[in-house]
Amino acid sequence: MEASNNRKKIYKKNNLLKSGIVIFLGSLIGSIILSSFNESEFSSRVTRFNDFTLIHFIAAFTIAPVLEELIFRGIFTRKKIFKYVMYLGSLFYIMLLQNYYLIPLLAIFIISYELNKNKEIPNYVYYINALLFGLMHYEFDDLKLLDTWIGVIMTSGMGLVLIWMVLNFGLMYSIALHALNNFTAIAIIVLAHETSDMTLKKVETEDFTMKYQRVSLFIKDGNMQVENNKFLKAENISISTVYNAVCFDEKLEDLYFGKFNISIERKPNSTKKLDCQSLHQLLNKADFKENK
Repeated sequence: MEASNNRKKIYKKNNLLKSGIVIFLGSLIGSIILSSFNESEFSSRVTRFNDFTLIHFIAAFTIAPVLEELIFRGIFTRKKIFKYVMYLGSLFYIMLLQNYYLIPLLAIFIISYELNKNKEIPNYVYYINALLFGLMHYEFDDLKLLDTWIGVIMTSGMGLVLIWMVLNFGLMYSIALHALNNFTAIAIIVLAHETSDMTLKKVETEDFTMKYQRVSLFIKDGNMQVENNKFLKAENISISTVYNAVCFDEKLEDLYFGKFNISIERKPNSTKKLDCQSLHQLLNKADFKENK
């Protein structure tokens, strides 16, 4: 009987676990369904993968889980130091990412938590925290996209599960689960890239010829040469790097995950400069753009 009572004391707030799992899996299924419609717009969270490197991969399941758990879930250990880590860390996150639209939601969470800090925390405080965690990954302009809201709901669902882990097992366990989740998700993406078609291909427009080849992420970063707006050669480089060299400050809104060998040459009978419009035409003809 005593063992049974102890078990009930250990596994508390099970509604967070149940709702978190349902929300996470439901939104994951929704994301898969949405991908079948080949939606063309990507959120900023997704397009960050244009600059993905192995360093990002390692950081995703080492540094990121530790920092995010300390900031977002540490407060639920009820240790005073983590309260300030949450308040200041979240504000720093908002300022760093320029997600100023989240300041009112952070204020609501702080007020709600302070009103209940000396008694049992009501469920709505946990849900506000999870929503804040989900939205923190997205810019304000992303909110117009359906893909963003599915991502927010999915991340919030994971946030509820992680809160339950902290309440019942401690912060180290939530860090471990967060790291495992990140590692699994990104490992699947990396594996898909490494097993994709890596043959040399060619596309042409009226003015330019482009040869391109997907290469392994595990190859050391290469180099790039651009000559007089008529020639470009890049080895082991992300499309984002190539894009920035030609389009300068314009934002790359499509997703081209991984590294590539790229060579672009102007045709002998053409005088057109290799500009952003020309690059867009070549990229649109190629088959390495990621689709949802």
